[in-house]
Amino acid sequence: MSAPASVPVLLPVFLVTDILCACILVQLLALRKAGVAGTRSWIAANIAMVAYLPALGLRTVLPLVFSVVLSNGLGLLAASLFYIGCARFLGRPAYSRFWLALILCALAGLLWFTLVVDVIRLRVIIASGGIAVVFVATAYLLCRHRPAGQGAAVYWLGAACSIATALLHTARAIYYGAGLGNLSDLFASTPANVMSMSLTAALVPGLSMLAAAMVQQQLLSDATWRAERDGMTGTLTRQSFETRILADLQRANLTGDAFCFVLADLDFFKQINDSHGHQTGDRVLVAFTELIRRHVRAADYIGRMGGEEFGIALPATPPAEAMRVAERLRQAVAAQHIATDSGSLSYRVSMGLAVREPGETFADLYRHADQALYAAKQAGRNRVQAYAQDAA
Repeated sequence: MSAPASVPVLLPVFLVTDILCACILVQLLALRKAGVAGTRSWIAANIAMVAYLPALGLRTVLPLVFSVVLSNGLGLLAASLFYIGCARFLGRPAYSRFWLALILCALAGLLWFTLVVDVIRLRVIIASGGIAVVFVATAYLLCRHRPAGQGAAVYWLGAACSIATALLHTARAIYYGAGLGNLSDLFASTPANVMSMSLTAALVPGLSMLAAAMVQQQLLSDATWRAERDGMTGTLTRQSFETRILADLQRANLTGDAFCFVLADLDFFKQINDSHGHQTGDRVLVAFTELIRRHVRAADYIGRMGGEEFGIALPATPPAEAMRVAERLRQAVAAQHIATDSGSLSYRVSMGLAVREPGETFADLYRHADQALYAAKQAGRNRVQAYAQDAA
């Protein structure tokens, strides 16, 4: 089949892909305002792709230096920028100089085998092989370094699309590079050729959509974190803490598991603020919550109940073990010293421990822990006091 006849078959495919890339470009431009790392590289990748597809689709109209060298150079640039965007988004090295060197080497090879020695087979190997290398690296990056705590589906799908793109280009490089295909027209409208080019054209905007989805997922995750967390200490807000503890208490009431709650209050904290300033007081609060994290398990969680008062939930923890955890924390606080402009500062903490009784609500548990905390304060502070039913 002649080359001109093949243009109407593939040109609409490239046109649709170009329109999709342009639409995604607008979406990424809107997301750029959020300041998420990698977004600018993805925007640049889409711009390169929007320019790449028309040059590739008009191969029979444009001179070879545009339809071969420039178009394939833009395709490799778009793939490299997509990788760089993923790397920056995931906080990994982008290796920008390596990809720039790869692009320049590919351009030099394409120019040589177009203008000096016309060898189509080697041009295909250079163009498709280079893109395959980039997308293999992208697939590894998305699999190996996807962020914890976020939905994995978008990253696995992105890796799968990257692998599919790499395989298509690898197959193309091997097929034409080995002389198996008709090198007189790489865009012949045969079923296999149209299928491979159409899949490639579909995967390109698909990857850009996944990039936008990754940005949106991170923004949603950050917004959720800020809504649920105290901005200074990173602990749960009181509302989030109570929501979580209510669910755990219901579960404990069903299973009969032990559940302990510790209410901690820093001793004479107002004096720290008055004597050293509120910034020092904030540093004390941050240092205290960091100590708590080091002395509790991953299943335990912390909430800021207000001011210098914190709640520590200890699910499935026997009372004796909860008392040991609280006592170790108290000792760690007593041993901690915080550097200030006026010298080293030490502080103390008092804690009340309450153990869930069958059928108790969080209000009951909190009241018992608060009574135990009051008893610890009355007994001289800097101590852990367990709630006693008889003493209440």
